[in-house]
Amino acid sequence: MTAVLTGVLAAPAHAAPADAAAVAPVAQGDDWSVTPSAGGYDVTLDLDAPLPIRAAAPVLLVDGHDVGVGRTSLDQRRVTVTTTDPAVARADDVSLAWTSDVDPSAPSGTPQPGAPQTVAPQAAPSGTPAPSGTPAPSGTPAPSDAPAPSDADPAAAGPYTVARADYDLGDQVETLRGFGGNRKGEMRAAVFLPEDAPGKRPVVVFLHGRHEACVGGTPSSAGWPCGRRQTEIPSYRGYDAAATALASNGYVVVSVSANAINALDGTYADDGGALARGQLVLDHLDLLRRADAGHEPRLSPLLVGRLDLGDVGLMGHSRGGDGVVRAALLNEQRAQPFGIRAVMPLAPTDFGRTTLPDTDTAVVLPYCDGDVSDLQGQHFFDDSRTAFGDDVLRSSILVMGANHNFFNTTWTPGKYPLASSDDWWDDTDPVCGTSSSTSTRLSADAQSAVGTSLVSGFFRLTLGGEQQFLPYFDGSGRQPAALGSADLRVSASLPGASRRDLALFAAADRAVTTTGQVTATTCASATDVQAKPALPACVASSSNAPDFTPAWLAPAVPATPSLHVVPTRTPTGGQVHVAVPADRGDLSGFSALSVRIAPDDGSRTNADVTLRVRDAAGHVASQRLADVSRSGQRLPGSRNAPRKTLLQQAQVPLTAFTGVDLTAVREVTVDVPAGNGGVLLSDLSVLPASSVGHPAVVDRPTVRIADRTVDEGSGRGTVRAAVVLSRPAQQTTTAYFDLSEVYDEHLTPTMQPVVFRPGEVCRAVSVPLLGDRRPSTAPTTGYPMTVSNTQGGAVLGDGVGTLTVREDDGVRDDRGRTVASAVPVGTAGDACAEATAAPTTVGTSAATVQRGKRVTFSASGFRAGESVLFRVDQGVAGRVTSDGRGRVSLAWTVSASTAVGKHAVSVSGAGSKRVGSGSFAVRR
Repeated sequence: MTAVLTGVLAAPAHAAPADAAAVAPVAQGDDWSVTPSAGGYDVTLDLDAPLPIRAAAPVLLVDGHDVGVGRTSLDQRRVTVTTTDPAVARADDVSLAWTSDVDPSAPSGTPQPGAPQTVAPQAAPSGTPAPSGTPAPSGTPAPSDAPAPSDADPAAAGPYTVARADYDLGDQVETLRGFGGNRKGEMRAAVFLPEDAPGKRPVVVFLHGRHEACVGGTPSSAGWPCGRRQTEIPSYRGYDAAATALASNGYVVVSVSANAINALDGTYADDGGALARGQLVLDHLDLLRRADAGHEPRLSPLLVGRLDLGDVGLMGHSRGGDGVVRAALLNEQRAQPFGIRAVMPLAPTDFGRTTLPDTDTAVVLPYCDGDVSDLQGQHFFDDSRTAFGDDVLRSSILVMGANHNFFNTTWTPGKYPLASSDDWWDDTDPVCGTSSSTSTRLSADAQSAVGTSLVSGFFRLTLGGEQQFLPYFDGSGRQPAALGSADLRVSASLPGASRRDLALFAAADRAVTTTGQVTATTCASATDVQAKPALPACVASSSNAPDFTPAWLAPAVPATPSLHVVPTRTPTGGQVHVAVPADRGDLSGFSALSVRIAPDDGSRTNADVTLRVRDAAGHVASQRLADVSRSGQRLPGSRNAPRKTLLQQAQVPLTAFTGVDLTAVREVTVDVPAGNGGVLLSDLSVLPASSVGHPAVVDRPTVRIADRTVDEGSGRGTVRAAVVLSRPAQQTTTAYFDLSEVYDEHLTPTMQPVVFRPGEVCRAVSVPLLGDRRPSTAPTTGYPMTVSNTQGGAVLGDGVGTLTVREDDGVRDDRGRTVASAVPVGTAGDACAEATAAPTTVGTSAATVQRGKRVTFSASGFRAGESVLFRVDQGVAGRVTSDGRGRVSLAWTVSASTAVGKHAVSVSGAGSKRVGSGSFAVRR
C-alpha cells in the first residue's frame, strides 16, 4: 500500500528546521528525535547523506506508521514532520519513506522505491517473447492484442531548419512564488525554432521535473545557487529530441530550467512547488511576449515577430506536470491571458487533486515508474473529464515498460554522466526489472522514442491541427509504426458537446439496475482514508490503483467514484442494466459504444464481460468485450510490485451490434458471466467521430480556503472554516474540503463537498471541536485544511490553509514549568464575514509628525479581545488588544533617526487575520 498521508501538513519553512536539541526530546534514537513544538510534536530524522531530490515527497514512519510528509533542511540531510499524533512521544523507531512507496511498512530487505539503480536497462524491447518454459507475468497481453500500427510518424524530421535562440538571464532573477520572503531562481531556457518557417508559429513550453539541481563540490548554505565547484544539472536539456522534432515541423519550443525550485521546494513550499512552477512558466511566456514585440533586447532577435502566443501548449514532466496544470489555471486569471490550448502532464505528480477545464489534455503514465509509482497523475484525467461540461479531448496513455526518468535524457545513465539513474528499484522484478527474462521494460532509447513521439504528436495535433495524429490519442487503438513493439494503452474522454454519457456510475442512478447473482455498489477511493468515507472503498491497496490513490493534499477526498460489480458464489452470473430514455435512444449518429473497465484488485481473472444492446422492439445484439479490446485484462504484476488496477477504455464500434435498430435503443447491459471476478465500471458512453473539440481560455472564479484561528474552549463546540470564491458563482460549483489529518482528541476528521449556488461567494464548513480545561505543552496546534477537486463553475486558487487552535488554559514545558501562551486571538466571528472582510484603514492623529513627537494610530473591525500587531514600514511598532467593539489604538513616538518623508503603517489581527494600512509623513 502507499504511504498513508497523515499528520499535520508542513507549513512553509522560512529557515531550515530548527535544531531539535533546543528543546528536550521526549523520545530519541541515534539519528532521530521527537520534540514538543508549537504544532504538537516535531519528528526529526537526520540522514547520513543528502536526501535524493525526486518527484515523490519524503514521509516519516514512526514505528512503521506514516506520520506525514516532511519538510527538508536546505542541505537535504534532515527531514522534519510536525504532527499532533500523541503516539509519536512513545516512538521506538523513525525511518524514511516516500509518498508513492509500494509498501512503506514492508519487511526489511524488501526492494522499495528510493534506491535507484545507476545502470541503463538492457532489457529487450517490450513484446520480445520470454524464453521457452518461462511463464509470462500475470496479465501480459498476447502479441495479437497490440495496437494497430500507423505510418504517420510525429517524430519524423520536418521541412524546416532548426535554429537556436537560448537565453540565460542569471541564477537569481525569478521570484519564486509561494516560497516566502524574496527568494529568487534562474531564468534560463533552451529555445528551438523553425528558422525558415513563415509567419508566427505556435509555441510549446517544456518544464522538467524534480531532480538533483547541483552535484559535487561544496553545496551552498542557502541551497541555491550551486556552491563552489558544483555542477548544475541541465535537466531542461533532456527533451532536445522532442524539441527538435517539433521545431523542424514548424513549432517554437522553449524548454525552461527550474533548478532553484527543485533545490528549495522541500524547505519552503507548502504545495510541493506547484505554484512556483506554474508562475515560472507564465513569467517565461511574458518574457517571450516582449521578445516577440521587439521589446526584450536580452533575447535573440530571431524571436521578433515569430511567436503565436495565442496558440500555446505546455508539457511538464514529473512535478513539472503539476506545474504546467497550475500554469494553465493561473493563466485563466490574467487580464491578458495566453492562448494555452493543450497541456501534457508526463509521469506527473498531482498532489492537490487539481482540475483543469477547457484544455486538451494528455496524461502519460509509465507503468514501471519507480518514483511516482502510484501513477497519481491519472487524477488529472479522472477528475476533469466530466467536471466542467467542456468540449475538449482528454487522454490517459499508459506506457507499458517505461520508467519515470528515461523520458529525460539528462536523467538517463549512458546519456548524461551525473546524477542519472534508473528509478525502478528491483532489477530482478519479472515485469519491470532490467535483468529478468520476462521483463516488459523498454530500453532507454525505445522509451525516449516513445516520449518524443507522444510529445510531438500531441502538440502537432492540438496546436497545428495535424489530424493524422488523432488516432494516437482518441482511444481507437493506433500507434506509430516507428515505435515497433512498444505497448501504449490509451483511454480517451472525447469532447463533451458531442459525446453522450449513458451512465457514469459515479452515484446512485435509478436507470442502473441489476439482475442475476451479482452485487453492484457505488464506490470510491481505497480503504486507507482517515476521515469517514462518503462511499465504500473500490480497492484495498491505493498505491496500486491510480484511479483511487489518495493525494498528499487531499487524502480523504473521494477518488473516481465507480460501480463495483461482484458476482456471488453461484453457478450463474449477473447483469448490470442501463436504461436509455426514448429521447436519448437514437444512437445512429455515433460511432462507438465505450466503457471503462478493470478487474478489481482481488480478481484472479480478466474482466470477461459482454455488452448487449436492446432496441425498442426487443431485439438484442451482443459483443464479447475480450474479442475487440484488451481493456478488461489484468495488468501484469509481481510479488514486490503487485499488478495495478486501472480503469481502461474499451471502444466497440456500433456496427458490431447487428440486428438492432440503433435509432431506438432502450437499454445497454453489461453481462458478467459466472466464474468472473469483481469488476469496476465507469463511463458508459456513446462516442461521436473523434476530434479535439474546442479548447478555450475561460475566466472562472477561483476557490480558496481561508486560514482560521480560534481558542480551544472548554467543551464540545464547533469551529467553522470558510471556503471562498474570488467572485460570485455564476453556476453551481462544487469543491471538496478536507481536514482529515487529525490525531488528537480536539478535532474530528472532516471531509465534505462544498456547494456554491449562483450568486454565492462563501460557504462555511463545520468542524467538531472538543476543548478542555487542561494546560498543554503547545501554545497553538495547527491542522491542515485543503480545498480541491473543483467541479462546475470555479477552478482552484489557494487550496492550502491552516486551522490553528490556541491553548487557552495555560502552557507548560516538558518539566511542568509555566511558559508564555500565544497572544490572544479574541472571540471568533462569522467565518465568512472574516474571510471576505475588506482591509481596514489605519487612521493617524496627524498627517505629518515631527521627529521626537508622538502619533496615535487607530483602526477598527477586529475581533473583540484579539491581539493586533502594528508595524511602521517593516518594523514592529507594538501590539494592542482590541476592545469589546474590535477597536485598537497605539501611541508611537517618532525617533530622531526616523527618515524624513512618507511612511507606511499596517495592522494585522492575530485571530481574524484582518489587515489594514495607512500612512503618515515625518518632518524634522
